[in-house]
Amino acid sequence: MPACARFAMTVVLALLSASLAFAESAPGAPPAPQVRSANGVDYINGGAGEEARAAIAQMQSGFGLKIVFSNASGEYLVADRVSIKGRSGEVFAVDGAGPLLLVKLPAGNYTVAADIEGKTEQRAVTVGAGLRTVNWRFAGR
Repeated sequence: MPACARFAMTVVLALLSASLAFAESAPGAPPAPQVRSANGVDYINGGAGEEARAAIAQMQSGFGLKIVFSNASGEYLVADRVSIKGRSGEVFAVDGAGPLLLVKLPAGNYTVAADIEGKTEQRAVTVGAGLRTVNWRFAGR
């Protein structure tokens, strides 16, 4: 192979390597959403950016509950803690929840409590066969 062709191939490979490195998450960017588990209950938490919200939307199949946290003017928020109680007591809890939280719950009646800045709000939620979406706007925020 001529030296000129070898040089061109080296440059192309270097550019490909650099583009792959930059294709990874930018430093400081939130990690990609992924299914996690707490108390044996699967959940997805995140959505700080448009890409993360789009990824979560693609992953929501099979989840019974979707909670969207925001303030009174609709700006997204992260709750300090979210806990979910069923008939037998607490079935799920996570810190730093939101702005989107998907929880894989069986059909049933639940009480969801969300804490933000020292204040707790509760909602009664019924989960059925499909995805139940709760648009949770924190009062006074």
